[in-house]
Formats: sequence, C-alpha cells, structure tokens
Amino acid sequence: MPVKRYSIVLGEALARIVFSLLGALFIIMIGHFAFGFTLIHGVVTVLNMLVLCAIGLIIFMGFGFTISGIAKNESTVPPLSNIITLPQFLLSGTFFSVTAFPTWLQHLSIALPLTHLNNAMRKVAFEGAGLGDVTHQLFILLIWGVIIYAVAVKTFKWE
Repeated sequence: MPVKRYSIVLGEALARIVFSLLGALFIIMIGHFAFGFTLIHGVVTVLNMLVLCAIGLIIFMGFGFTISGIAKNESTVPPLSNIITLPQFLLSGTFFSVTAFPTWLQHLSIALPLTHLNNAMRKVAFEGAGLGDVTHQLFILLIWGVIIYAVAVKTFKWE
C-alpha cells in the first residue's frame, strides 16, 4: 500500500517541529538568563510561548510545502519564498507597528498569519496573557493552517 501524501507532509512537519521547538526553548532561555527577559508567569509563560511557536511552525511549514509543490525546479524556490516571506516580515508588525501603515495597508497586514502570531506572542510574552486570552489570534491561525495544508496536500509532488 503506497504512503499517502498527507502522511508524508505530517511526518515531515512533526520531525521539524521537535527540533525547532528545542531551538526556540534555547533562545527563550538565553533571553531569560543572559539578557534578563522577564518570564511573567515563569514556566507557564515559556510553555505558552512554545505552543505559539509550534503553531507558527506548523503554519509556515505549510507555506514551505506549498512552495515546494508549486516550484518547477530548485531555482524557482528562493523567489517564491521571498514573495511570501518578505511581505510577512515587513507588514506583520515584526519590525514596524502595523498602526504606522496607511489604512489600506493595515487591512492587508491584518490578513497575514504572521500578524496574528506576533500579536499573540507579544500578549503572552509581555502582558502575561494565557492561551485563552489569545483565542481570536489562534482562530485566525487555525483558519490559515487549514487552508495552507489543504493547498500543500494538493500541490505535493513525489519528485
């Protein structure tokens, strides 16, 4: 019996998540112990941040799977990746506040998944919010996850 497409996508995602979460935990701990980043609720804040990291990783891996399925060859992957990642970084409040953008651009920014991940992470990390306090952001991320993995499974190639 052949392996199903979604099994490969899920297996790849789970393997990458484990290593990425270890990296995220390392970064959080360096921030706390070396730079004095305050973890408002201690271990609970760390766990909430790791859950958000996992959700973000899952969604953005879906973008990667979709790009790899759409790309005709290896040389088309970087431009396709840049088309997706650059607007996310610039428009999602990662470097600049979304409120500083013109109104029409704010509407576009609010549609991006990284905006909601950033907002949820800020509330958890800086305001001491729990996951129950960021359900709106989590719902939007869930919608993005369903959409992007549906596209990833459809575009997946065995090559």
